[in-house]
Amino acid sequence: MELKEFKIYKSSGTYSETIETYGVANLLNEIFIRNNTVAPTITIEDNDLFYSIKVNKPITSEMIEKLTYFPIVKFIKKEDKTKVPEGIIDYFDYPAQKKIVDDYKEKYSSIDKNKNLSKEQKKQARKELTQKRFSEFGDVVNPEFDVFKEIKGNPYASFLKLFDNFYKNQDRFQLLVKEILAKYSKCGEVERVFKLVDENPTAQQLYNPNQGKGLNKAKANNASMGNLDSNWVSETMKISGALSMMTCQYVKVGSTYDLKIYVPEFNQITLSKTRDILFEFKKYLKGSSPIKLDILNSLNLSINFIQQMPEYNRGKIKNTIKGFYAVYQKDLGQNKAVANISFINTPDFISYSTAEEGRNWIDILENQKKIILGIEELGDSIQGLQAYRDFLGSIEKSTLDNFNKFSYWYSSYLSQSLSKEKYYVKPFNVEILNKFYINMDTTELNLKEIIENKGFKAVAKAIRKSTVSLQYTPKEQRKFEIRYGLSQQLQNKSKSKEDLAAFIGEFIGLYNAETARYAEKYNSAPRATVKDLELNMFFEVLNQHPSRLVGALLTSYGFALTSRENPIIEDEDLSDENEN
Repeated sequence: MELKEFKIYKSSGTYSETIETYGVANLLNEIFIRNNTVAPTITIEDNDLFYSIKVNKPITSEMIEKLTYFPIVKFIKKEDKTKVPEGIIDYFDYPAQKKIVDDYKEKYSSIDKNKNLSKEQKKQARKELTQKRFSEFGDVVNPEFDVFKEIKGNPYASFLKLFDNFYKNQDRFQLLVKEILAKYSKCGEVERVFKLVDENPTAQQLYNPNQGKGLNKAKANNASMGNLDSNWVSETMKISGALSMMTCQYVKVGSTYDLKIYVPEFNQITLSKTRDILFEFKKYLKGSSPIKLDILNSLNLSINFIQQMPEYNRGKIKNTIKGFYAVYQKDLGQNKAVANISFINTPDFISYSTAEEGRNWIDILENQKKIILGIEELGDSIQGLQAYRDFLGSIEKSTLDNFNKFSYWYSSYLSQSLSKEKYYVKPFNVEILNKFYINMDTTELNLKEIIENKGFKAVAKAIRKSTVSLQYTPKEQRKFEIRYGLSQQLQNKSKSKEDLAAFIGEFIGLYNAETARYAEKYNSAPRATVKDLELNMFFEVLNQHPSRLVGALLTSYGFALTSRENPIIEDEDLSDENEN
């Protein structure tokens, strides 16, 4: 027997087969390790109808025959009184891990409650604690903790039976491994005459989100709402895959917590790289509100992918990492019910090949994270966040349209927040916007030609000096009145070139007149006027490009600050998001 390829066929339309694939890959990797195989490469590939796992060195009969028993999935110690099976040394100790997590929460809470520390000192203390937490001197939290925390609930009884399938048949372990490999390869069926503890386990909702009660039939056909039965091989592989590649995060809703589950899907990648990316990604996870969680996870995964692969020769990162399966489970007290199953695409517009291009994208995405973190998911903010989430997951043709919708909404949100002195709501950064639009540039739109035009820059600066720049200036130091509602006016007037041209002409006329009056009274002015030549250059750009595009770009730049303009204001510590 020489096996080099394994297939897992899709049928559910969820992450169920995805985690099963990761589980099979984990088993293959363990077989190689226990046979002291040097540098095996295990590649996972999505082939639409099925996943394939390919190994650069074959799995042979001799390798299977050398195996002695090992847990296919680690035992989970549920409580202090839970007895660990004899001979099992390496296991997940939930009580011990929970204590470490609770201790860190208490330490973060103590920092926040310490009235002797300033905001900056608290921020630094949290940063130092986080650094220690991930250093060799900190207590280690298993990267799988979020998942086995869920397994030790309702799926635990099923987990124990599947664990015992192997533990209670240690002398027949090789045959069970052959049976697993036979299911996913063409090596033929393996005959087994003895019974397992559980050969047809109930499909657990955590691993099979479409198999929960009330979800497993297209329409009701009887009074029963029970879960469907599954196969012991599939369910065991799903547990293994979930522990290594699933992320579970909580969403606070009133006095309870709902659950969001994420599983990444790749087009083609090695098992070792998926582990590197996901375990690093999971280190810094925090709880948040539902839409923000989708956005922040998408941004963080993209950032982490670029950090793990500083040079990339496949163009768009979407060519490797497709995105996340996302499942929302509503808390019903004793149990949780699946309320939504979706897929969040990796941003279609992120493309790089060199380390410098990768760093540019990290700067862009980190800046976007700061902006998203400052938004409270309440009221009309939900519409703005949905536009941003659509922007991240949309196809190329509509990507910029969705970001423009967000820009219009955010400019108003920023203005309203700053009027209430909510300085943790951050403006766009002009230099980062330049990187963003230039990296997003397409032949059809020619964004660089617009944003580098002297007339466009002068008009955007005038908007900035009439709005966000003044709002960061203390009231007693303001020389001009703030133009509230300017972003909404821009959006309304951008529907036609004529309306936008007339509006900008009128705005610049008033802007210049105010500036000139101040200069005449005080012999100088804190801002420059927009010259006729600059205004004409803007009108030329407007004549050559869609008014909606120019208006949206004006809005994003008009409600941004350059690094030099950005005032030194103590940042609101956004780390009060729930630690995962």
